[in-house]
Order: sequence, then C-alpha cells, then structure tokens
Amino acid sequence: MRTQLCLLTLLLMIFPAAVRAQAPNPPSERAIRDIEARWEASWNRHDIPGMIGLFAPGADIVNLAGQWFHGRKEFARSLETLHAAKVKGGVWKTESVKIRFLTPNIAVVHVFFHSSGERNPDGTPIPQRRGIFTRVEEQRGGRWLIVASQATKIAPPETVAIPSRLEYPAGE
Repeated sequence: MRTQLCLLTLLLMIFPAAVRAQAPNPPSERAIRDIEARWEASWNRHDIPGMIGLFAPGADIVNLAGQWFHGRKEFARSLETLHAAKVKGGVWKTESVKIRFLTPNIAVVHVFFHSSGERNPDGTPIPQRRGIFTRVEEQRGGRWLIVASQATKIAPPETVAIPSRLEYPAGE
C-alpha cells in the first residue's frame, strides 16, 4: 500500500509537467509551420542556402535514398548535386504538417509532401512521388531549427519488398 501511495504521489507530481510540455503553443506552431513553408519555397527556387539555413549546424539528415548527412555543409553538397540535375525542373508541394511538442522547446514534426517534374539521369521523367519527413525541431535562442530529419518515400504496401538482412553503417 505504501509503495502504491508513493507511486501515485510521484505520478501526480510528474503529470502536470507532462501536460504543460505538450500543450499547444500557437507562436511556436506558427514558427514551425513557417520552417516548412520556407523549405517548400526554397526547394522550388533551388535556393540551397535558404534550405540549409533551416537546419541546426550539427543536424543529422537522412534523405530518401537513405544517405545520412552530418551537418549543414555535408547536406548542402548533396542538395547542390540534386538541384543541378534530377530536381532542376521539379516542384515540391507540402501537403500537411503535424506537430507534437515533447517539451515547450522541442517538437516532433511530420511533413507529408509530394514532388513532380523530376528527371532520371537519362532525362526521362520520374513519376510524381509522395513522402513524409519525420523531423525533430528545437527552439534555440528564440529561433526554431531542424536538428534531425528522416525522409521516407510513401509506397503502396504491396510493392514494398522486405529485405532478408538489414545493413547498418559501420560502428552503429
């Protein structure tokens, strides 16, 4: 009984803090939605500095190809290559943004998007694709920044092959 009373007291102390941390915060929500609007606008202008400026300096980014970039500089080089060829005529459209605050200064953000107008290396068109970003965004010094981003292509479940063995980067 004493243990149950202690656990109940602890839960009552923790619960209000958890509720406050996840409460809606309209100014922060607007700032996060603005990040995603700026990503879309920068992508469509092929503005690499505009896209990179949305990320924290040490951000971790995993693109649709499964490449893992550590930091803005590494990711910028990838975007420059991509925008010089494959997505040169591409159009990005954000479909929806879902935000869940873990703390008042950290949010998990899911961004559904589609893109069109992209080309294969031989110049043939790539069909429109849909995807989702799972991002961690953090408020630092009054400014929201993307600190981690994982891109996933949305594919019909029946077309997805499940590998028999997963490969992980060395040291992981």
